[in-house]
Amino acid sequence: MRRSPAVLLAIIGFVVAIGAAFVLTLTSLLPAQDQTDLGSAAAPSPSASQVADEEPEEDEDVPPEQRLPAGTALPLRIDQETRDLLSAAARAAVDPSGPAKRAVDVTDSGTIYYGEIYGTTPDADAYYVVASIDRLYFWELEGNGPWQYRGDYDARVCMPPVPSVLNKAWGAPFGGGPTPNPVPTCS
Repeated sequence: MRRSPAVLLAIIGFVVAIGAAFVLTLTSLLPAQDQTDLGSAAAPSPSASQVADEEPEEDEDVPPEQRLPAGTALPLRIDQETRDLLSAAARAAVDPSGPAKRAVDVTDSGTIYYGEIYGTTPDADAYYVVASIDRLYFWELEGNGPWQYRGDYDARVCMPPVPSVLNKAWGAPFGGGPTPNPVPTCS
């Protein structure tokens, strides 16, 4: 059966429109793969000649740190130093023969969810980590304090108490997304 050029053009246009709508939907729903900590991005260092040439003036105003509004949640990329600190916090709190003994394995295994919720000041910023190893392990950090290991969770029973704004920034892996999770949040 031979179709007229107008019908073929209409079919091709329809397929292209559906494809474009699909791509736009995916790009708006899925988080970017290269999410970085915007607040701790390294600034370029001045060269030795620039430092020697530029003398800071006594009354020169230093601009305040660029901060996002309080309550803003950002997913962060975890580094090895943070993994090591999490492992040390778990090692200090976990019975090595108990069910949560694998929390120390966060240094080199597991799927890690790491994020920040801005406070009104840097000392009020809150950081959270959930590591999925053999079960879910949970840590918190307030301001510049030490990491606190908060426990392990069996995902079949309940989810870690991650603030909902951060869970949404992570793409809602712990319920609350397009398909609500019937498993409650632990208290």
